[in-house]
Amino acid sequence: MIREMTKRYPILILVFGLFVFTLFGSFASAQIRSTDIVLSLSPEFPSPNQDVIATLGSFSTNLDKAYISWSINSEEISGGIGKKVFYFTTKDSGSLLSLAVSINTVDGQSIQKTITITPTDMDILWEARDSYVPPFYKGKALVGSQGIFKVVAMPNLMNQGERVSAGNLSYVWTKDGDIQSDSSGWGKNYFNLQNSYLDKENVVEVKVSDISGKATASGSIKLLTSKQKIIFYENNPSLGTKWERALSNGFKVDSEGTTLVAEPYFFSPQNINSSDLVFDWSLNKGKIQTPNSKNRLSVKSETGRTGNALIKVMVNNVKTLFQEAEKEISVQF
Repeated sequence: MIREMTKRYPILILVFGLFVFTLFGSFASAQIRSTDIVLSLSPEFPSPNQDVIATLGSFSTNLDKAYISWSINSEEISGGIGKKVFYFTTKDSGSLLSLAVSINTVDGQSIQKTITITPTDMDILWEARDSYVPPFYKGKALVGSQGIFKVVAMPNLMNQGERVSAGNLSYVWTKDGDIQSDSSGWGKNYFNLQNSYLDKENVVEVKVSDISGKATASGSIKLLTSKQKIIFYENNPSLGTKWERALSNGFKVDSEGTTLVAEPYFFSPQNINSSDLVFDWSLNKGKIQTPNSKNRLSVKSETGRTGNALIKVMVNNVKTLFQEAEKEISVQF
């Protein structure tokens, strides 16, 4: 009798264990929380009148078998079994949009998720922080290798119908995927970036939000460096430098002589008289002494002589590796 009971106990214990395991397993599978389901948007921070993709994901329940319905501002727009993806379009800037999704799982549990979207737009601009261009230059100064970009975020965030001041926003700046903690924070709507000679381009991103976190925006910009160049101009004793007309090969020097001006575009520093910028001049491939005004060379033919001359200038920033350029021009006497 005792032996028979002893033989049966392990079987009873095993059956009881399987029952408890099944019971708790079923109970655990039924307890799906709202946080177990992720609702994501692409783009994460939509702009006004922009197409958006909303997607559901979960490792806790099979969404492919669940009935999913999508609503915008309490109006059901779409629904169906396994409808994990929903497409919609935002409204004008500052117009609130409430996106709600209801998930009914196969085991009878109902889960609700809601997200409020305030579409915002943001401009991101850049300028060269320290790049030389001549006076009256109408174009935009570009940034050379190892030059400095200044990137400015100009968000148009609305909260409760009012535009939020740029100084009352938090900015998180990212350079090539790395957060720039020292440049991020409240009111920091600009970011200075010095290019490395190893980088052909830089990607700068910024995420902006108000103190409530309800008004958000993001944007990115790709920054490319430019080659430095030299352009020759003529300095007239009466009119000054003629920046409106660049000189080309075959320029005629009159008997009174003239002064050639070599303008080094997009070099840094912006101060052309800086000792960092070195000018090397040559005449007919022979090196000549650098003038006192290092970017200006006075030329005049010898009395009674005519002919051609090849004038060349090389400019180099001695504190960088690749900020350099050269230019030559053939002149006639």
